[in-house]
Amino acid sequence: MKSYLSALLALSLLSACSHSIYEAPAKTEQDYQHTFTSVGYAPIEAQPGESFDQKILNAIKASKLEAYKEMAEQVYGVLITASDSTDGAILLDDKVESQVKGLVRGARVLKSYHEGGVYITELELDMQTLPFLKVVEFNQQGGKIIKVEEAVYY
Repeated sequence: MKSYLSALLALSLLSACSHSIYEAPAKTEQDYQHTFTSVGYAPIEAQPGESFDQKILNAIKASKLEAYKEMAEQVYGVLITASDSTDGAILLDDKVESQVKGLVRGARVLKSYHEGGVYITELELDMQTLPFLKVVEFNQQGGKIIKVEEAVYY
């Protein structure tokens, strides 16, 4: 039993030493991603409106908002909240919620089209073309406020 514990202790010490010997190579600028792309989908027939034209206009808006939401998820991440309740060993309720907060500025529409009964919008955000961050503050609710240089986008 002692030899088993001694071998386990020696193995754990050796594995701890191996982590300190290895150094990850330094990242270059090419290793960092500067361009984000996102796609938003909206079913045309599910949109409110009395005519097909109204439905397609609402689908355009909805698909663009979905693309921006996906873009914010990539840039800022997603807050996931999960809960479940049980009674004994029986699952009564299982709930998962997601939340995204962020400002997406400077994204451009690559494509906007409909295919079948779905309207699709594709966005691109090139971080190198944006004014870089100057000051980061926090508002009363704890959300991050990012101030950027004023710019005109055409």
